[in-house]
Amino acid sequence: MEDKNLYIESLLAEIASLKEELYESNGIVDAIKQGDVDALVLNNNGVAQLYSLETADYTFRLLIEKFGQGALSISRNGLILYCNDYFAKLVGAPSEKIIGNYLYEYFNNEKNFVSLIEALKYGVTTHEIVFNTNDERKTFPAYIALTDLEPSVQGIGVIITDLTEKKKHEDALIHHQKELEEKLNELNRINKNLGEFIHVISHDLKEPLRKIVMYSQRINAEKMAVDDAKAMNVMKLSAVRLNSLVDDLVSYSSHTVQEELTKVNLAEIISEVKEDLEIIITDKKADIQVGKLPVLRASKVQMRQLFSNLISNAIKYSKESVPPVIQIFQIGDFDIESPDQNHKFVQIKIKDNGIGMEESHLTKIFTIFQRLHAKNEYSGNGIGLAICKKIMENHSGYITVESKLHEGTTFNLYFSI
Repeated sequence: MEDKNLYIESLLAEIASLKEELYESNGIVDAIKQGDVDALVLNNNGVAQLYSLETADYTFRLLIEKFGQGALSISRNGLILYCNDYFAKLVGAPSEKIIGNYLYEYFNNEKNFVSLIEALKYGVTTHEIVFNTNDERKTFPAYIALTDLEPSVQGIGVIITDLTEKKKHEDALIHHQKELEEKLNELNRINKNLGEFIHVISHDLKEPLRKIVMYSQRINAEKMAVDDAKAMNVMKLSAVRLNSLVDDLVSYSSHTVQEELTKVNLAEIISEVKEDLEIIITDKKADIQVGKLPVLRASKVQMRQLFSNLISNAIKYSKESVPPVIQIFQIGDFDIESPDQNHKFVQIKIKDNGIGMEESHLTKIFTIFQRLHAKNEYSGNGIGLAICKKIMENHSGYITVESKLHEGTTFNLYFSI
């Protein structure tokens, strides 16, 4: 009887143990169904084996697998419970050989893992880490972002973003920046040489020219033979023209340098220009009509040069029997936007009733030394409009032209504001 009781007690104990195991198993199954478990560690003959599980949420798992970034789940000590195919490609190993290893084994510096976990406690989740791959010679830089999954799940979610291409672009940018700095230094050197060259032209070259012009004027042509007098006149005119050319070249070169901009009243500038050109305006009976004009941030010197060139140009190319009429005005009271830029512009027109020009010539007139007429028809060196273009570029603006032969020409100035 006693043996029977012992046997019953043994059976009851075994039943209780089985119930406990069943309860634990049911708990694991429920956790798997709910997607709370990524992997199981099972003891098989004293050897721990890690098994990755496919959760009930297949869509979520598929999304992670198709991720364009590495995705892992790890335990708090760094044991990899799951990784997607993208991370496997990054480190050059199949996912089944990665799961069960420790994440820090793939770090270029394993000690960084402790710092990552400590930083996570203070809400710092993103870091830049260098990863090793199966190829001992190859590493790659990456952003690593950690997310604490507790209390829902005991573990940490990890996202790895490969920075290899980004680093290449950064290195290329640094290289281009160095090249730009070298070119800037070269440009500064050229500008310095240009300044010295301008000085040589404006002083050393012009001085003998002044003497040639001055002494040629002292020679009495009446006492010379006709041919000699004619030759002397040609020499004098050539010297005067060369002197004018030097002045224009110096003026063009000086406008390659940016000047400090101040508030400039364009109406006052044009008034000063009219005073400077009083003689030719009177000789040609020119009528200069000035409308409403803005106050701009500009170089006063360059604005005088700009409008002086355009007004004298309009007078020079006026019709022989018709007094020149030159209209200068702003288009309305509004700004206009350039079609190829994001800046806003104010537009000013300089319109004349002169000889105009053919459409085929419109693209040539802003080119330095470009002349559309013979020297004996109109004076000049073909630099004036090139200077106007340079001045507008110095003010982050631009100049265009409209013209019809025998009807007149309109210059459009677009000033950036």
